[in-house]
Amino acid sequence: MLLTLRRASRYPSPSPTTLRPFTASSITRTHSVLENGTSSLHQQTQLPQSFTHDTLLQNKRVLIANRGEISMRIARAANSLGATSLSVCAPEDVSSPHVEFADEHVVLEQGETAIAPYLDIESLTRVAVENGVDFVHPGYGFLSESAPFAQSLVSSGIEWVGPPPEVLQLFGDKIQARALAQRSNVPVVRGSGNLTSGEECLGILNNGDVRLPAIMKAAFGGGGRGMRIVRDLSQVASSFDSCQREALTAFGRDEVFLEEFWEDTKHLEVQILADGKGGVVHLFERDCTVQHRHQKVIELAPARNIHPELRRRLVDCAVTLARQCNYKGAGTVEFLVRGDLESPETEFVFMEVNPRVQVEHTVTEEATGIDIVQAQLLIAGGRSLEDLGLEQENIKLRQHSLQARITMMPGKGEILNQYKEPSGSGIRCDTAGWYSGFKPNQMYDPLVGKLICSAPGVTSESFEAARQLMLHSLKDFEIDGVANNIDAVERILTHKDFIDNRYNTSFLTEYPELLDPSKAKKTQTEHGSAKRLYSEERIRFELTPPMTGNILDVKKKAGDEVEVGEVIVVLSAMKIETEMVSPVKGVVTEINCKAGEQVSGDTIVAVLEGHEEIQIDTTAAEQIGRSTASASSSAVGSQSSDPSMDVWRASDEFVHMAANDGGMTLPIIRSVPASQLNDSKAQARKERNSALRDELFSKVDAVKLGGGERSVALHRKRGKMLARERIAAIIDPGSSFLEVAPLAGGDGLYAADGIDDLPSGGAVAGIGLVHGREVMIVANDATVKGGTYFPITVKKHLRAQQIAADNRLPCVYLVDSGGAYLPKQAEVFPDKEHFGRIFFNQARMSAAGIPQLAVVLGSCTAGGAYVPAMSDESVIVHKNGTIFLAGPPLVKAATQEVVNAEDLGGANVHTSISGVADHFAQDEPSALAKVRQIIGALPSDPCLQSPVPRNTSSNVEEPLYPLSDLLSIIPEDNRIPFDVRQILARVLDGSRFHEFKERFGKSIVCGFGKIHGLPVGVVANNGILFSDSSLKATHFIQLCGQRNVPILFLQNITGFMVGKDAENAGIAKDGAKLVTAVSCVNVPKITLIVGGSHGAGNYGMCGRAYDPRFLFTWPNSRISVMGGPQAASVLSTVKCDQIESDTGSRMSAEEISAFEQPLLDKFEEEGSPYYATARLWDDGVIQVEDTRRVLGQALRVVSKDFSSEQGGSKYGVFRT
Repeated sequence: MLLTLRRASRYPSPSPTTLRPFTASSITRTHSVLENGTSSLHQQTQLPQSFTHDTLLQNKRVLIANRGEISMRIARAANSLGATSLSVCAPEDVSSPHVEFADEHVVLEQGETAIAPYLDIESLTRVAVENGVDFVHPGYGFLSESAPFAQSLVSSGIEWVGPPPEVLQLFGDKIQARALAQRSNVPVVRGSGNLTSGEECLGILNNGDVRLPAIMKAAFGGGGRGMRIVRDLSQVASSFDSCQREALTAFGRDEVFLEEFWEDTKHLEVQILADGKGGVVHLFERDCTVQHRHQKVIELAPARNIHPELRRRLVDCAVTLARQCNYKGAGTVEFLVRGDLESPETEFVFMEVNPRVQVEHTVTEEATGIDIVQAQLLIAGGRSLEDLGLEQENIKLRQHSLQARITMMPGKGEILNQYKEPSGSGIRCDTAGWYSGFKPNQMYDPLVGKLICSAPGVTSESFEAARQLMLHSLKDFEIDGVANNIDAVERILTHKDFIDNRYNTSFLTEYPELLDPSKAKKTQTEHGSAKRLYSEERIRFELTPPMTGNILDVKKKAGDEVEVGEVIVVLSAMKIETEMVSPVKGVVTEINCKAGEQVSGDTIVAVLEGHEEIQIDTTAAEQIGRSTASASSSAVGSQSSDPSMDVWRASDEFVHMAANDGGMTLPIIRSVPASQLNDSKAQARKERNSALRDELFSKVDAVKLGGGERSVALHRKRGKMLARERIAAIIDPGSSFLEVAPLAGGDGLYAADGIDDLPSGGAVAGIGLVHGREVMIVANDATVKGGTYFPITVKKHLRAQQIAADNRLPCVYLVDSGGAYLPKQAEVFPDKEHFGRIFFNQARMSAAGIPQLAVVLGSCTAGGAYVPAMSDESVIVHKNGTIFLAGPPLVKAATQEVVNAEDLGGANVHTSISGVADHFAQDEPSALAKVRQIIGALPSDPCLQSPVPRNTSSNVEEPLYPLSDLLSIIPEDNRIPFDVRQILARVLDGSRFHEFKERFGKSIVCGFGKIHGLPVGVVANNGILFSDSSLKATHFIQLCGQRNVPILFLQNITGFMVGKDAENAGIAKDGAKLVTAVSCVNVPKITLIVGGSHGAGNYGMCGRAYDPRFLFTWPNSRISVMGGPQAASVLSTVKCDQIESDTGSRMSAEEISAFEQPLLDKFEEEGSPYYATARLWDDGVIQVEDTRRVLGQALRVVSKDFSSEQGGSKYGVFRT
């Protein structure tokens, strides 16, 4: 049977951790618990040959001296053997998921760099001793090959999971390792000893001791870092310096040596296990040939079509080396192979031994079925290979396994908008525990994780099956918000040379377009490839890093002339050197950094002035035509696939261009200069907006605690999950949940009744994906006043139903409620928009074909009983779930009948006797799984013309600028204007916007763009509404109605212009036209309040009364009939006039101030976004940085093409 080993589908968000130097008391018990309450360490299926039956490590303590995905891999192995896992982290790394994945964790002392704590031998040894650990596993990288670290631990009586210190010292020195290979009759290439300078290196090459091409290598460490290929003597000095720098950064040692470089080779490596008692076995070979700058990208186990005799020679060499040094633990012996793998005589040479577990150990685990990390731990504890049943004759290849390293890449954003891993038979994901909303730390290794796909058998067919499974899995691997290499891996896997096994270590050098399509080889033109053309316009360019990192070298100084592509600054980011080059031919005017400094993505490290290069590529049109034809060939009925379009052909340059092909011709909105994002004014704004952001985080975190510690404890004692945990169990793994009004019921809404707050209004509601379908979920929170319905609870439930009805979303009601809150019955029960409306809505939606589903998880009493009774299908949980119109006490009072709740209305009664419920569930997880099953079986909506939102683009461009910039742009006072286009530049796809009437009515911005590929019309305030801006917006709204494009309103409005001139010009009738257009346009509307929302401006910009499908606000927003100062001034003026009329005297300045202050305080309180959202005047206060995601989700919900919405808009009378 093919087993699947992958991590749990959901990780908890790390809880805040106090940064402090470690002490014995600083150890923190962590909580690696999934949203359904089960430990994430036990969610992976075991490999066929695991060792969990072995009790050697039972109750032992294992410290993991590493981070990221390897830390999590080791924690899983340790826990599976019964040991307690202890992780460590640098203070800068405290939010990394590996920290809380282990049973316990320690925050290390601050170092000079983010990496330094992981390299501090004395500190890590002290942590191990103070915390009483039995074993230390170093993982790979960092100190994994450090003999001093191993010796320090052994001297402290702690077992080192790896080879003894003397073996580490042997293989850590690549020169000694070469000598051992020579003594063992293992072939090697010619090389040098350790070198101290570029001059010494040059001397060896000049003497002919080593011939070109050659490769410089870090003498200590590995992992492909600290390597430079030299083909020309002129490259020696610069290559040596950069190689030495990278070695020092990655390994803490800067020794470098030189070897002859074999070209056109395969890179094969043999996995070994040894017990230090003479026992050595191999786990066959891996093919690691596909590399970029010596960093492996794709690995394959075993190598394809390798001759048995060549395999025997390779593994014999590997085993011999291990026996020669009495090796212990896991290790890898690496070889370069030159020639045909299918020949028994093909020559090879030894490269190095990596005396540790390697990144790619996982692909060998899958190919052989052996858990290498468990074996490491048990061998360190004293087990022999014989004890573990690992004799060579018993180790077999069971399948072809293909591994891709998924990594972050420079550019794009820093926060994961969406993260979801693939899963299924034959698929394994060993990752760093990322999740949607996580911000990866770019100061460390860029590895996201490893995707391993396997197919049974070791044949050409099994390789192809594994390759196809990998391609399928890559499409299911969702990483949005952070640049990554998934597309590049897909291009590699589909390249003919890879498929045909005709590639070598220079594969990605020969085909750079596989990693970066912009580097595709271009056809030479009549202009000649050497001729470069430049723009006439001279531009100023600010050079900023693609990510956070450290400056390694500054190559230029102010005043230097530069050509396009010349290196200005060398950056070390994610442990890789990145060259920052000039985009212009011109001069460097500023250098604002120096070597050793840490810089972030918004730091201007240099300023240049000059001319951009004009790229000439005569094949561009041909490429566009090919890509367009390719894209359209899979889209039936798309415009570009229409052969009749050739009637318009006039020449060979003609290209079929499809409408809605991604909007690449739309103009780009330019950001404010970077200098304006970093000046003192910007910093003040950022501080203010960051404080507002933190306040919102705090409020949202608080409501997630539900009704408080005591109520939650009682709830869990009954075997119940919390409302948000229930929702998380229903929605698709890895997907996000668009929660509606999470802060409803707060801000002292019921303070007069002695109730501080009603968290989330007593119910959690929102939209999630279930089997890829948007669903509205309403979950009672029984920890908040027993889940009873307050007036705000009813209002929120009805709002959720309105959203569902407007957008035809199936409804799931997670019922756990005591019915109406009786002290508020007059505000809950009798009126039209009260409790009874819930059931009216259910009936009407069911009649309209919108599925209504209920899961009874607790009490469902009185009128609440109609929620499941009026649902299309319902599920009830045994023992906890009950449905009855009157509970046992009321039944006894009314009829004298004595009956318990279970017999009166429990799961058995209603699924086998009354038929009120349809499905019996033994427990909550079963009930929630059942409702997922019900949704999965629903047919498609007959009113939905297409499951894909209308006019969706297949090409989604990320904005050019991050949303986080807005924290430095949004003024600290809403009365201060700012250009709303700066928001659009950070929300719209590609920052592209087709502006409508940009020279007319400039106080409002209108135009078309896309968000996540979905077309949208934008109406955004850029000041007070005048007659011309009102007419412009009216015209544009009519266009959107005619073109069936949803509208996004961005509100920052003080109102319409007032005064004699405005009134004479007809501001009232022009404003009325706008209000009429907003009221009558027959397309979905979404509103976001980004500043003020005052007076009739709220109406003209689609306030709550105008039925936007969604209305969100930012933390800086204010809403009121007018601004507080304006209201106070109006009322004080009226008061002054009244007093003067009555008494003949006027109020003094002090009296006016005293009169106005209570009004100012009242407006300040009531204008707050939290006052508004507590009363459900909006659908939620959202973080500025979440704006694009939230709007994209809302836009997708409203953009479905429903047949009932066809037909034009009908407007009322426009007064002329």
